[in-house]
Amino acid sequence: MFVLGRIVRTLRTHLRRVSWAVLVAALVLHMLGSWLLLAAAGEAKLLGLDAFPYWYMTTATTIGYGDLSPGTTAGRYVVAFFVMPGAVALFASVLGKSSATLLNFWKRHQVGRMGYTDMRGHTVLVGWRGRESARLVQLLLSDCSTDDEGIVLIAEGVAENPLPDRIRFVAVESYADFDGYQRAALTRAARVIVHCGSDDQTLAAVFAVMAQLGPTPAAHVVAHFDGETASRLVNSHYPRVECTRPLHVDVIARAAQDAGSSLVATQWLCAGGATQFSLPMPDGVASLEAGRLAAAFRAQAALWIGYRAPGSVDPVLNPGEQAQVPAGSLLYYLADRRIDSDRFAWPAPAAEVA
Repeated sequence: MFVLGRIVRTLRTHLRRVSWAVLVAALVLHMLGSWLLLAAAGEAKLLGLDAFPYWYMTTATTIGYGDLSPGTTAGRYVVAFFVMPGAVALFASVLGKSSATLLNFWKRHQVGRMGYTDMRGHTVLVGWRGRESARLVQLLLSDCSTDDEGIVLIAEGVAENPLPDRIRFVAVESYADFDGYQRAALTRAARVIVHCGSDDQTLAAVFAVMAQLGPTPAAHVVAHFDGETASRLVNSHYPRVECTRPLHVDVIARAAQDAGSSLVATQWLCAGGATQFSLPMPDGVASLEAGRLAAAFRAQAALWIGYRAPGSVDPVLNPGEQAQVPAGSLLYYLADRRIDSDRFAWPAPAAEVA
């Protein structure tokens, strides 16, 4: 039994090292040798193009329907001592090689060794914080407009994809590893979320991300910090990065002075029920009066709350009705669902109405 086990392990090792080219060549040579030996044995009925491939495959797979079989003694010996052992062994090698290739492909995806350079318009999530990140993924996937091409997770210290049925995974040794961001197609992503385990990791990741995206990234970058110092440092270098923090002290003070304020602020950004969305003004829409814009949102059962002008960092909330909202602004509103920009009834500028 011990000797048999060693033989099996040795054969298995050699089979793993055989390339597909060698395996295909061996199969072709064995088929050719089988055909020549059967021809020499006078098995004419097995040699035709309509018979030999079919008979050889049914023999190799051990199915053996029995509708074709050698009729001469020499033919039976050729099949018994050459065709069957070789064909069955080669078929087993093909199955083993195929299984190993598929398993290796799946494992490379599972442990984060694959690249997704062909992706575009996707979300790159940098960092993994357990249940908190799992909830973040759930919220992202619940909004179809942020799931154009799926989510690619870049994580340090994570052995396997934590959500293999929902996201793709790229493993890195450090959040400053440029190769990991390239494998995640960072430069072609629509949005980047940096949500690492500590502010130091988040800071390193943000600088690595911005080093590849440049000072004016096409993707929207959001970074979460627990402290204010790192957040200010990032904004001083990259004002376009949107930095988020846990519940601010001003929200705590507002909740103490006006009961329920923290619940309202939380509801604004939570999925389910009325929540806050954004809507970019299309290129063909000129500047509009705030009052006319608010009326257009009311017609969509939405509450317009403000805008952020192009090139500006801070939003303008609750503007006066006569205020002009610049063209190209990003509009913020409350609604039960996201509004499609193509179906939104954009009001005409005041000059055209007059």
